[in-house]
Amino acid sequence: MPLSRRTLLTAMAATPVLAPVGAAHAAVPQAAVPQAVVPQAGPAVWPAAVTLPAGHRFDLKAEPVDLFGREILLDQTRVHQQVAFDPVTGLAYAVQCISDKRVLADETVTLPDDERARRGDLCVNQVAPDGTVLAVMYLRGFGHGGGLGVEHVDGTPWLWLETDADYVPDDGNPQTNENAYGKHIGRVAFKPGTIVDAVSPLVEVFDPVPGATAVTPSLDIDHGRIAVRHVPSSGPAEYRVYDLDAFKNRDFTPKHSITAKYRTQAWCLYGNLVYQNEGSAYSTTNPSPGNSWWTVYDVLTGEVVERTFNATALGLAHRETEAIAVRRTPAGPQLVFGFATQEKRHMALYGISATTVPWTDLDYGSAYTATDSYRPQYRQSGDRVDLRLRVTRVDGKAWTSGETILTLPSQLRPSRTQGMVGTATGAGTITGPLTTRWEVMPDGQLRIYDERAFTGWIALDAGYFTS
Repeated sequence: MPLSRRTLLTAMAATPVLAPVGAAHAAVPQAAVPQAVVPQAGPAVWPAAVTLPAGHRFDLKAEPVDLFGREILLDQTRVHQQVAFDPVTGLAYAVQCISDKRVLADETVTLPDDERARRGDLCVNQVAPDGTVLAVMYLRGFGHGGGLGVEHVDGTPWLWLETDADYVPDDGNPQTNENAYGKHIGRVAFKPGTIVDAVSPLVEVFDPVPGATAVTPSLDIDHGRIAVRHVPSSGPAEYRVYDLDAFKNRDFTPKHSITAKYRTQAWCLYGNLVYQNEGSAYSTTNPSPGNSWWTVYDVLTGEVVERTFNATALGLAHRETEAIAVRRTPAGPQLVFGFATQEKRHMALYGISATTVPWTDLDYGSAYTATDSYRPQYRQSGDRVDLRLRVTRVDGKAWTSGETILTLPSQLRPSRTQGMVGTATGAGTITGPLTTRWEVMPDGQLRIYDERAFTGWIALDAGYFTS
């Protein structure tokens, strides 16, 4: 998948560049957000009409765009674990573990190397559309930062992430990655320059899966949902999907619950789909093109609907798979994913806006039978309706010219009769060409027309009409 250096153009791309946050060890002052970024009126920048339907998914084979046109150095030198976007202002938030040797404003000693990771101390960066770091906030004792969501309420961005991490003691082995992971979900207002501990009353704590570990959230604001990934006391990781309002009222009854089938680096929920990515940095045992993969789950069935190799930006240095989220844009939602790059870790983010339209089952009469692979289905994109099916008469009798196979839902019906060409089996009694004529009527009836009175299956493999 070749990738050219193209900056995504949005309504906010003209945001003026602000001075980046300095390297001072103290908490940073609040940066003024430019007026081009913050809307002056209305609850949101983007209308609900551009929300992707819950069953549609992003086209992972489409060419992505480079969000910033460059690799971004965040406030810390560690990898970014996850990103999320404010649904109103469009600002990005990137979470990373606090760097070694960093002393915060209320601290007096330098912690040993890797102590921040063992404690679960995080830095959240607020990032403008041009890649400028506007402000940061420090969260101590929260976790590893593998999940992040942003909710905008009355002008304030609220962060959702893991919290209440248990300290991980140093085992004395420098080769061990000793990371602390949160046990609960926390909700805290983003306040530039502040330092918040997990035990602070400023953190609203939720415990949807008591006893679980490595608990991380993902917000789907467009569909009013929150999902939680957790590792139970035994068995593989699970995803649970909740109504967001019910969750905030501490009703932890999941709408859906599925089991993870692959490891993950980061993940997000959008509609009825969970997107997760995984992959290690380049190394002698993992040279280019690396091992970065996407996996997509359907939360309605728990099935993996897609598993695709990620060949984006193979020329990056280090190229460690990190972060995946969905953000709003004026043109509609966009799947954003990234890599940690360079020795002094930078963040590279890419976006996919193209989507694929799912196939939806059609009801058909009991006089016909179809195998699971050939059951009647449709998909609609704009005014084009594609059909596919292969059916056989249950009674084994010959087909009648003008026979109605099924009736389409009202939203698919054309304004005039339209014809399509289908196929027929050569194993039946047909003579001549193995083709048949189909017509779809304004009342939605799908009919076959053929005077040869043959038996066997009939099919539409690439039929479409305009509604």
